[in-house]
Amino acid sequence: MKNFLLIVVFVSGMFTQAQRVSTEKIEFNYVQYPTIELNLAWTYTPKVVQKNLPSILEQEKAFVEKLERIHDEYLAEIERYENYSAAEKLIAGKPRNPILPERIYTGEVLDEEVMANEYIRIEGFQKAMDNSDFTAEILLNGFEYEGKFEKNKENAVFFYEIMYKNPVSVNVYDKDGNVYLNEVVDNATHNKETPKRDSNAELKEYWKNNELVFLQELQKNSYTSALSNAANFLNDTFGYQEKSEQARFNSAKGKKTSYPKLDQAIEIIRRALINFGDGKNQANLDKIKEAIKIWEDALLEKNLKDKKARINTKVAVGIHWNCILAYSILNNFDKAEDHLVELKLYGRGASSTNAEKFMKNFEARKRQ
Repeated sequence: MKNFLLIVVFVSGMFTQAQRVSTEKIEFNYVQYPTIELNLAWTYTPKVVQKNLPSILEQEKAFVEKLERIHDEYLAEIERYENYSAAEKLIAGKPRNPILPERIYTGEVLDEEVMANEYIRIEGFQKAMDNSDFTAEILLNGFEYEGKFEKNKENAVFFYEIMYKNPVSVNVYDKDGNVYLNEVVDNATHNKETPKRDSNAELKEYWKNNELVFLQELQKNSYTSALSNAANFLNDTFGYQEKSEQARFNSAKGKKTSYPKLDQAIEIIRRALINFGDGKNQANLDKIKEAIKIWEDALLEKNLKDKKARINTKVAVGIHWNCILAYSILNNFDKAEDHLVELKLYGRGASSTNAEKFMKNFEARKRQ
């Protein structure tokens, strides 16, 4: 038993003395570049087009015309009645008031100009309502109510699941007619649950009394969502957005080993990123390169077979991670890819996936 305890203590000591990663999170602000670059000297006009507006206005016009027709027919009937003799009036009877059709809900009518100025903003560009260089346009096809399906949970609560869509697309073109983007942002069917009721009968009664109000509110909210999503898509594609990122950078520590150079690299990268901005300050870029040099020099010492090695597998993984992030920030994606390959070879699934996501995000928005 005594020998067994000695073995446990010995093995435990081996692991506690092994080198391991220490992590620091560095928050930095930067300008996220667009995926499609336009001339920053250009001005833009925001525009919203409600494509179903003519249909809504036509339905409303038809409803008004129907009311006018019923009214005219009633007046004509009154006039005929007034011209009857007393006997004819007695036989015909006094005309009854007409039965008017229920008011139909044709759809939400948007103020296109107000919506355009409220939602569309392309960061980095000046807005101009006249003689602009390009137009950023949101096209709304209109709210579509696709039906309802009754649902219940173990016959305890009853509700309808309302299916609807509000297709929206975007279009960006310059004053010469050149198109830079023409894309559908959302054409999916969405669902919304009604309030829950205790029985099928109560649910039907609720819907009878609240269908119009429910659908009006749903339509209003779906337009708000469609406009927000489309506007964000435009800004994300063309805008120069100020972003805040929290990046994890790694040093290392061990009971009998210190890593002053790796600690120094953390401070160097911190100073480089604190005012990173648009990424064009050469002094900041040089600091990042200085940190990378320290990390890559450390990797020359790596020994993946020895857990007690100064740069063992865990420490090497942390350093490769640092290099992927740093090279991505520098726009050197070939070098970032080299370190990503090494990370994947170590079998670090989550680490390599997150590092690759960081790299791809910067690569899609490469600074020119």
